[in-house]
Amino acid sequence: MDSARADALAARSHLAERGWIPRSSEPFRHLPPPQASVWLGDEPDAASTASRLEGGWQLHPVPTTPGVSVEARWLDAADAGQRRELLAGLPPPGDGPAAPYAWAHRALVRDGLRLRVGGQARGDAPVWLRLDRRPGAAVEAPLLVIELLPGARCVLVESHERDRGDASGACSHGTVQNLQVHVRLAEGASLQHLRVALPGAGDHIAHHVDVRLERDAVYEQCLLAGGSRYHLQRLAFDLNGARAAARTAGVLLAADAALDQQVQVRHGAPHTRSGVHALALGSGAARMVANAHATIEPGCDEAQVRQRLAGIPTGGQPKLVLRPHLEIHHDQVQASHGATWGALPQEALFHARQRGLGERAAQAMILQGLAGAALAGALGEPGVLDEAGIEQRLAHAVERHLAAETKEVRHG
Repeated sequence: MDSARADALAARSHLAERGWIPRSSEPFRHLPPPQASVWLGDEPDAASTASRLEGGWQLHPVPTTPGVSVEARWLDAADAGQRRELLAGLPPPGDGPAAPYAWAHRALVRDGLRLRVGGQARGDAPVWLRLDRRPGAAVEAPLLVIELLPGARCVLVESHERDRGDASGACSHGTVQNLQVHVRLAEGASLQHLRVALPGAGDHIAHHVDVRLERDAVYEQCLLAGGSRYHLQRLAFDLNGARAAARTAGVLLAADAALDQQVQVRHGAPHTRSGVHALALGSGAARMVANAHATIEPGCDEAQVRQRLAGIPTGGQPKLVLRPHLEIHHDQVQASHGATWGALPQEALFHARQRGLGERAAQAMILQGLAGAALAGALGEPGVLDEAGIEQRLAHAVERHLAAETKEVRHG
């Protein structure tokens, strides 16, 4: 038996021995995930659609800058040598609350992409990269590794969008995707990571983004995510170096669907900064969770933490759970958190209607403004959202969300 297959079988054995995520697990208790058989492709309906699909990672060409290097390696985890290269330097799955996902990923991973950016001088403009992912199989576990060398600056637009035949997001069949993303930022590196995850209604999606920052590194993420049969977005920051900074803002939309965002932040060095902002828009019977947890370790002088979670029901009776949480083991820090939940103010809708807008158009204008402001707040530079096309995608996503809500009202 080759070593790649042996490694995959060992991961399955470990998962079978340790078991799947229990319903009592604190991060998952409000929205328990499907069982391991779904993510491993062991469900009866998954076996019948196990053929490979036309998909995978697509890196769009970018203008070359003298002295700047962008290295991309597509690797096949079924090949022993390429598997070692693909997994090189990555931590083992471990035993944390989400570790079963990592073990299931290790058992099923087949294709991966490693990106490496470097060679920039101080003051150089950031390198722009556009990366699209289409499902490569009915059940898949892709891997993405992003490494920025010291001083590198990059803007990465990462898209996961299913073709949608109508406003409801109906697809010919559902897919299962357990994605692992590892981001490593060396000293002084900076990454603006714009992620779009708009699955089909019947999809099972779990995206895990693990970010490790060294001294003076900066990571900024904007997330636009839509609901599906099950959708998990889990982000972990490890602020390992002094003065490292990480911010994330997520706009979450679900109409009669599930969407769970979990953000874990560890402050492990002095003068580190983190910010988490989530805006959840739910309608119908949607089930949504926004969960932020920050830990400040001893010795982290002048660490700063900000958490702001907001939920707006746009129709029906959605279940929105907002959970900010701080765990502080040091005195000289600045920390704040808060959660707000409530409908759009009638006064704002009234003033929008006074401009000649219909009710749905007025709602869309206000929601797009709130969502756009939330995403822009995570970025240190203005104009990036527009240049990346995120504002246009946001407008379409909000319109689809309200259209799905209107359809539910008409057929309810």
